[in-house]
Amino acid sequence: MDDLKEKLLAGINKKNLLETIDEFNHLYRYSGKEEGEQAEKYIESKLQEYGVDYETVTYDGFFSIPVFAELKVKNRFYELVGDVYSKEACHLTGELVYDQWSEASSPLTELEEEQRMARFKDKIVLTWGAGNRSSLATFARQAREAGALAVLHICKTKGHYCHHTNIGIIWGTPGFDEVPYMQFLPAAGLYREDGEELIQIISNNDSVLGDLTIRMDTKIRKSSMVVANIPGKSPNYVLVSNHYDSWYEGITDNAVADAISLEYARIFQEKQDQLTRGIRIAWWSGHSDARFSGSTYYCDSHWSDLRQHCVAHVNLDLAGCKNSDQIRCRTTCTEGMAFTAKKILKYTGTEPHEYIPMIRGADQSFWGVNVPITIMLKYEPKPENRLSDCPSGGPWWHTPEDRIDKLDEKIMMRDAAINLEVIEELEAADPLPIKIPEFMEEYTNHLQKILSQLGSSFNAEPIKESWNELRKAMDVVAEKQSAGKLQDIDIKETVGRLLHVIYCHDSETTHDYGDSFGIFKALDKFNGLEEKNCSRAYFTIAKTDFLRTRNRLIHGFSEVIDYISHL
Repeated sequence: MDDLKEKLLAGINKKNLLETIDEFNHLYRYSGKEEGEQAEKYIESKLQEYGVDYETVTYDGFFSIPVFAELKVKNRFYELVGDVYSKEACHLTGELVYDQWSEASSPLTELEEEQRMARFKDKIVLTWGAGNRSSLATFARQAREAGALAVLHICKTKGHYCHHTNIGIIWGTPGFDEVPYMQFLPAAGLYREDGEELIQIISNNDSVLGDLTIRMDTKIRKSSMVVANIPGKSPNYVLVSNHYDSWYEGITDNAVADAISLEYARIFQEKQDQLTRGIRIAWWSGHSDARFSGSTYYCDSHWSDLRQHCVAHVNLDLAGCKNSDQIRCRTTCTEGMAFTAKKILKYTGTEPHEYIPMIRGADQSFWGVNVPITIMLKYEPKPENRLSDCPSGGPWWHTPEDRIDKLDEKIMMRDAAINLEVIEELEAADPLPIKIPEFMEEYTNHLQKILSQLGSSFNAEPIKESWNELRKAMDVVAEKQSAGKLQDIDIKETVGRLLHVIYCHDSETTHDYGDSFGIFKALDKFNGLEEKNCSRAYFTIAKTDFLRTRNRLIHGFSEVIDYISHL
């Protein structure tokens, strides 16, 4: 199969990549808007040209695009960037309050959070953000419930940048039970320099009034997505995904990845008769101007097929960006660190850092269909060249500055090649490249660390005992895998089910909120909780929630053990 890999790599055509990027360079690709649909039609036309079979998926999504936002204070106007799902405001007048708690370097206790929120009632809140325990979306919801008039969050990036962001917590379009979480207050981003100026104004005055206006284009719109299907000898496939919608031209986020994925469709189609597993390539909408509504809709509408046949998911985002000389890997690590580490060393000449546990972002909408391998490479500057904390080569992420001049053609070709190698090896591997002892050891370390931080009121011994039983069962799976006694479906169901238990809170047919997420994150919220730093009511609720979380984990481990016993 190395011969096939070399042929595929040699087939990457820079001219084709640049053609697509140039086409997208002239389009503001918002979901359900004219130029967004134009981009989708372009992808369809190229797939037709390449002879690739594809499906056009059309859905109704709840999209939100900022139109105009500004704040007036003392006859001075401050430009804002409205948040996705922000409520509109027309000359909303209120006193500004600075959220000093947002400067805290460690998580706030429940009592501290209570004091924090008490200051927000009937105020326009100026803040650096949610802090390190929750998301901006959760903070905005809590501020609204506390009676805040609006939330203005200061962008931490220096140099007059303000990045588009989202205050929606629901993953995808809401169901009936989620509708209450789709109520919002006016919210917008503020340039750092302006935010610092306002903090000074507030500190020097007893009362500072602000006049806030936010206009949004928020509505249900119909959007189209295209999904290419290149079958292999097996009915199983590797899902390769990226999003075609963008902020403005969005060259590095995400036109380059769109172009690379289109080139993959051409290359894999030409070698289709040599593929072991199929390749399915998706261009999502609703990534930036919703909350990953496109990939979520696809999962919901193709759930059974994904559950039966999707054996890996590789997501491409922020590729080809100048100044991103280093690569790290976001992954569930089920394939083992060496799987991507060798490739990173090959393409960057640098030993990779420790892998990054998989995040809840970038269209990771497929936990419930038991995908056993999820990989998303992260392209970033070397530490000495870092210009900002943005998840890309520089501070232009989610701003109008993400233009064609941010493209680095050499890095583009690098990112196209390394992801192609990842996809090809997943497509061809026999068996699937799952390193059970390695990832079980990794997750054991995470679990032990989290449990060690729980207070005495939270008895985690049953979790430890159940996890140890699971480890013994997984050793049996590893032995059968080494002996060649397992099929794709056996590995998919065993490992995929376990990942869902470890990472997720809700059922397999629903989607967790777009909030705190990670390895055993359901337990993390109890860390540091003690009677002395919580109200009695909050602590009682926490103990109840812990018991239910413990039961869910133990039951989930037991179900995986039961499945293993029937292999």
